[in-house]
Amino acid sequence: MLTLDAYDKKILEILLNNAREHISVIGKKIRLRRENVNYKIHRMMKAGLIKEFNVALNEKKIGLTHYVVLLELVNLKEQSEEKIILYLKESKYMSWIGPAAGKWSLIFDILLPEKVELTAIINDFLTKFKKYIDDYVILKWEEGDHFGFKFLGSIERKKRTEFSSEKINLDKKDAHIISLLNADARTSLVDISEKVGLTPNGAGNRIKKLEKDGIILGYTISIDWRKLGYEWYGIQLKLIKFGEETNKRLIDFFTKHERITFYSRYIGAAWDYDIGLIGKNSAELRQFINEFRAQFSGIAKIYNVILPLEEITGYKLPNGVFATN
Repeated sequence: MLTLDAYDKKILEILLNNAREHISVIGKKIRLRRENVNYKIHRMMKAGLIKEFNVALNEKKIGLTHYVVLLELVNLKEQSEEKIILYLKESKYMSWIGPAAGKWSLIFDILLPEKVELTAIINDFLTKFKKYIDDYVILKWEEGDHFGFKFLGSIERKKRTEFSSEKINLDKKDAHIISLLNADARTSLVDISEKVGLTPNGAGNRIKKLEKDGIILGYTISIDWRKLGYEWYGIQLKLIKFGEETNKRLIDFFTKHERITFYSRYIGAAWDYDIGLIGKNSAELRQFINEFRAQFSGIAKIYNVILPLEEITGYKLPNGVFATN
């Protein structure tokens, strides 16, 4: 288990809020020399704690539809699972991939541009691997948020501005900029400008406009919580009472609870919400379940608990999204 000092924790807090923050700025905020900040960031990357630098994007504004697929696998040998995972990793439209324990054996995300049909993607996958699939569910993602930043300390994320989901057509340079930030949110303006064919100021101005238009929502990092001695539990919630007030109350709870790192809401599923819970052991999971039931037994119930075993690939937009722009 990786041990963090106070400076490490402050650096993580800052990067969770803004993964593009310059090293010299981080150094001034925490009163540490930039060389030491740089060393600490690379140490946490080498240890596998910091996995990726991510850009948060408004998927609907760039014309994407987000699905989550959960598979119950059978007749599975190690090579068979590796074959399925390799197929998903090489797909143009698959994003997050992770094996799990419980009812569902494998979970992955699909992000599709408007011109690509889900049916064709799913049929191809099911045809290839049908002998290993006993059951599956496809969920349409409606909304969600990530807030792992609150788990490490006192820094609160700036409240996000609410943007409409009306699609904005990107030109090739904007799409290229987004693809570069999607690969690595800390990519420098110099590198972006060279690859896109703009001056650094020109690239910076385009990024600022993408932020102002609500296409880029922010920048963060993905963390391997296991390196800090935690497990990540996926909890599925089913509504008993419906309405906007119910959703507001639940989302407020998700946002404020120190152990919840994300939530997702779906349409047309057997359950309505997924939440990600960080805990050190099953006793902390049970404590949370009791807490949730005490507060929300009249409006929602726990439908299922999943234990993700590994994060094969983190959440990034797949390459096929940019190939169609």
